[in-house]
Amino acid sequence: MGSKMIQGFVIGTIVLLVLTAAFWLIPRPDPETGEPSQDGSTDVAVLPSDGGSDQPVESDAPSPPTVEDTSESVGDRTEPEQVARAFVITYPGDIQSLADPTFLASLDRVDAPLLEQVTDLSVEQVDHASGDIYERYAFTVSGTYEGVEMQVYSIVVARPTEPAEGGGAADNTFEYKVHSFDWSPDMLGDDEDPGPAANLVSPLTAQQRGDLMSETRTNVIAQVLTVDPEESDEQRQARLDKIIVEPTSATPPMSRSGRYAMRTEIHSQVYATEPGGAIIISYNGSWVDPYDAEYHGTWALTATIVRDDNAELVVQSVEETPTSDGNDE
Repeated sequence: MGSKMIQGFVIGTIVLLVLTAAFWLIPRPDPETGEPSQDGSTDVAVLPSDGGSDQPVESDAPSPPTVEDTSESVGDRTEPEQVARAFVITYPGDIQSLADPTFLASLDRVDAPLLEQVTDLSVEQVDHASGDIYERYAFTVSGTYEGVEMQVYSIVVARPTEPAEGGGAADNTFEYKVHSFDWSPDMLGDDEDPGPAANLVSPLTAQQRGDLMSETRTNVIAQVLTVDPEESDEQRQARLDKIIVEPTSATPPMSRSGRYAMRTEIHSQVYATEPGGAIIISYNGSWVDPYDAEYHGTWALTATIVRDDNAELVVQSVEETPTSDGNDE
């Protein structure tokens, strides 16, 4: 009798062990799908406090880039992001090798110490466009200012669209240069609540870069080319003195007799700033006698732009550039 009880106890114990093993070996449902795990593994939540790893879970989403010293790896500067990062690291230091000459010229008397108060800078590409003249990339730069994380400014880097002579589009080895700088809305603020950058003298912005060229053409170059038959030479000069700092000797194309002006057109306008010099914009066009189409030619004017005593960009001078097309002498 006793032996039968012992035998039953042993058999019951074995059955219990088998059932327990089966319970742990059967694949559990996946917590995300409700289906059994295909590899038979069990999912365990690991917290830093229980000795597990506290590394973040890998994701396909890109993590925010951080600014690292790329001064050695920028190389020929044909990578726009490398140029942007090098600018962020360097500015307001010496950025002559990174900046387009026109942008570099706009830095005269600019207020930049505010950037020294910004830490933890990061760069993010936000736009890309390719036009007839330039291929452009826009980047936003974020950081921590007075303990608050925010977007600080944005820059545009660009290079000529056309590759060097004889090369294809894939052979474009022109370097990217910084073309403009815009403080963020957070840094500028508004009329009721001005931000820390609201009243600073700032570098050339993306909007200014286009406006400066068109406004100079409309407000200055067109006036130089205008002939008012009622004006004396003194009156003409007085009119131009209001829009040009230095007196100009540039004269509009006139008829052979000098009694009336030619009909003029502007065909091109381009920044022609030399490294280390003032902002230069070159305007070129054509003229024709409204009464004699066979009498025609070309004209070219160059505007030099500097900052005045109030740090505003103004036209300092307008000069004629010799041409030799058509009937002009």
